[in-house]
Amino acid sequence: MESLLFSHLKTLVRQIACLFMSLGFPVLLALAIDPLVSKAQDKPESNGNQVETDPDYAVPNGTPEEIMEFVNELKGRRPKFANRRESIDHSVRMYRAFIVAGDKILDQETSAKVAADAAQLKLNALTILAANNIGDAATEAMDAAKKLKGDERKAVSKVVDQFWTPIRIFNLPKLSDAERKGLTDEVLASVTDSHFSRETVGSASQIGDALANRGYTDEAGTLFERLAKVASESDDENIQSNAKRFEGLGRRARLPGQFMSLSGKSLNREEFDWASYRGKVVLVDFWATWCGPCIAELPNVKANYDKYHSKGFEVVGISLDRSREPLDKFIEKEEIPWAQLYDEEIQNGKGWNHPMAEYFGINAIPAAILVDKDGKVISMRARGPELPKLLEELLGKAE
Repeated sequence: MESLLFSHLKTLVRQIACLFMSLGFPVLLALAIDPLVSKAQDKPESNGNQVETDPDYAVPNGTPEEIMEFVNELKGRRPKFANRRESIDHSVRMYRAFIVAGDKILDQETSAKVAADAAQLKLNALTILAANNIGDAATEAMDAAKKLKGDERKAVSKVVDQFWTPIRIFNLPKLSDAERKGLTDEVLASVTDSHFSRETVGSASQIGDALANRGYTDEAGTLFERLAKVASESDDENIQSNAKRFEGLGRRARLPGQFMSLSGKSLNREEFDWASYRGKVVLVDFWATWCGPCIAELPNVKANYDKYHSKGFEVVGISLDRSREPLDKFIEKEEIPWAQLYDEEIQNGKGWNHPMAEYFGINAIPAAILVDKDGKVISMRARGPELPKLLEELLGKAE
């Protein structure tokens, strides 16, 4: 049963991305696990909590069929937007309308199937808004799920099972220690019951990352370590192969506040001297030339390197390229001055095999980890505006 729950989670994630893309504007979802914190200029004009008065979005009273006709018509609209803010605002208002529509149907005497569809409509909309950190949608989703769980119509209460895990993830800070432990126990049971299916292993990784990103590093580390232990004790060699991966994820989860060890070969094939970086603030950047977001972040890294290098800022790149040729060409073209770790013998054809990437369970790039002068990790997400903010705190204002 738990593996089915994760199947619903994965499907829901796809729905979130597909629904936003179908509206013709950018999607910056972190797989419904790491909520989007919008830039100020991208925040919707409305958080959707106020009463809707625009007839284009106001849900009419009527029968369930009439209300669903309005919902389907709203879904089918393809308005043209002047900017991204308008597109996001339309999306928020649309999903808020779906929530109201679901409530209006649920309040009526109708068949179990229609009521279940209304519950699905409402929870799906709330989960999408919560995934994008819109207003207090996460709390609303939790309250709605608890209420629907107690619905006398079994078909309605059963719908909640599809959303229960992501909703709890969005509300991690509000869960009690016992509730979070219950969630991680479910994750462990799901993976073991499914014999470490690719789907449940991926979901477990996402949930562990969610715990770590919200500051529950010990709980995330413990989850990964438990999974590694179970995998290592299996008689199935395929399952055993997951143990190393989970060990790495556990190390990464526990990195904040801890000393980060680093080793490997630089591009000149010499052993990298990590000790020589003590007393410096260092950005450890896992990247690749084929990674679009990595390339997009490069100007930010270069600009901050130019500003803060004289004050003690260094960068160490760890390339996950599949071959050395594009890496050499890119470094020369972009005039990248900092050290790069790359092991041709190990990584040729398999860029993700860099020992440091495996050791720290790097499963997505860019992964930008900031280390202080003592060698301790102070940020796992030192990208965008966060990087200069942290550098100013650690090194003072750039001249």
